[in-house]
Amino acid sequence: MTMQFELVTPEASEAQIEATMIVVPGAEGDMGVLEDHAPTVTSLRPGVVSVSGSDGDTGFFVAGGFAEITAERCVILAESATPLSDLTAEAAQAAMTEAKAALETATSEGEKNAAERKFAVADAMVDATA
Repeated sequence: MTMQFELVTPEASEAQIEATMIVVPGAEGDMGVLEDHAPTVTSLRPGVVSVSGSDGDTGFFVAGGFAEITAERCVILAESATPLSDLTAEAAQAAMTEAKAALETATSEGEKNAAERKFAVADAMVDATA
């Protein structure tokens, strides 16, 4: 009982895996996806996508995006994605420092919104490396 998992960013197709289970960071909370899942489209919050497959478990940090789920597949369209194996605590802390600086210097409403988004991504990244 497997389903096709695909992770796509604006730059490239990041992963294609035969999966037995996928956990996505949905906007309303984490969602487990198995074969024969009801068709669903959901937005993603920054967090970790966990994929269990015949080759073992793997994970990706996504900065947000969308998931399209059918009975046979789960496609993640992510703003950006980083394999968990490549994500370091130092990189997460650097992203947090940068996000805090952006929050402190934001003056317009647009800059504040962008800085808050950057902070949310950095906060999720720190959690993923903890």
